Amino acid sequence: MLGFSITWFIVLITIGLIFSFTNQDRKLQKVLFIALAFRLALMIIDTWIWPDLPYLTAADASRFQRRAVAFSQLGLSELITWPLPGGAGLFAYFMGTVYALVGSDESTIIRAINILAGVFSVYNVFHISQMLWTRKIALQNAFILALFPLLAVYAQNLLREAFVVYFLTLGIRYYVSWIKLKRIHHIALAVVGFGLSTALHMGALMALLGLGVYQVWLIMTSLAKGRIIMFLSSAVAILIVGVGLHYLNTTGWGLSTIGGEGAISEFGVEELIIERGGEDRKGRASYLQGLGASNPVDVIWQTPLRGVYFLFAPMPWMIGSIWDVVGLIDGLLYFLVFFGIYKSFPVIRKDPAALALLVMLLGMIVAFAWGVTNYGTGMRHRAKIISLAICLTPYLFPLRKLVQSKVKKGLEVVYTSKLFHP
Repeated sequence: MLGFSITWFIVLITIGLIFSFTNQDRKLQKVLFIALAFRLALMIIDTWIWPDLPYLTAADASRFQRRAVAFSQLGLSELITWPLPGGAGLFAYFMGTVYALVGSDESTIIRAINILAGVFSVYNVFHISQMLWTRKIALQNAFILALFPLLAVYAQNLLREAFVVYFLTLGIRYYVSWIKLKRIHHIALAVVGFGLSTALHMGALMALLGLGVYQVWLIMTSLAKGRIIMFLSSAVAILIVGVGLHYLNTTGWGLSTIGGEGAISEFGVEELIIERGGEDRKGRASYLQGLGASNPVDVIWQTPLRGVYFLFAPMPWMIGSIWDVVGLIDGLLYFLVFFGIYKSFPVIRKDPAALALLVMLLGMIVAFAWGVTNYGTGMRHRAKIISLAICLTPYLFPLRKLVQSKVKKGLEVVYTSKLFHP
């Protein structure tokens, strides 16, 4: 009964936060309540109506719950130690700490917290899209994300996806704010968001790495064109990003999936390729069986193929049960989104912030394409990138004409009044 009460108390907190953050924006408020209602409905179905319904309950959820309960039994004095675990262990540690604090290990407590993170990921995407394009497109993108099926499923489950996406979108939000409004402290906040996302899952490291690569390119082009202010701000940004990357690489925090408990620098490139590109693929949902990689040349030619399978599998010829149809529909939705990115590329390439997001998105696709070998896992991992992808689709549907001068004017009115609110 205690766990049930705490669960709904967290839901009430979420409702209060929605009202607080959107008290002057009724349309956004409606979108966030739609996101909340959809995720709550899924939680209620999975918890009290039809437990273990395929796709609503992931296999990893029970593993997280077992580890969290073990953590909670250590007691708070033992839990407050350093260094903290990384990756999946960090989320289980977080769950266990919550259980120890509230005195209950009812799983719906974490589900409710994940729903809170999922709803405010939609909020972050709204602000990212508004800074990039227009308010109407931002509302549309937020609405699509609020009802994006498997993202909502994973956002209410005992998985780390909700927090990976939240911190990732938070980092992007502050990064776009830095590009658009030149608030230098926002690049530091962006790295914090990327860092926390990376701590939960290694794939997010590629977004931070992509950001660093893009900033180096900005430094070179700014210097060539004599844009001193852009050069200096980009140099400061790359310094901050570099410090963040150095910390993650030297501690190995969040990198356990590719390097045990150590850092990337401890492992050779060829060994890493062999580990991630091995031929051992088992299970009904596996794909590209027999396709192995052992050197950088294999990486070059296999990456596009692996990327296509990661983004859109299961393919029609891979359908073996009625439940695979869910995966097929999910893949078709991703195809629509990436077609929208293709149609939007002429405007993306003219906007430094949008182009940076595209580089980060491609980096994450490459990371997951090499880390996933079956479409069951792939559907869960690609849910981590849909928020980035949606932000890059202003021409996804019959949309409004983009008027950049109006966008800029709107940014000045909406975003310059608060220090930490892009």
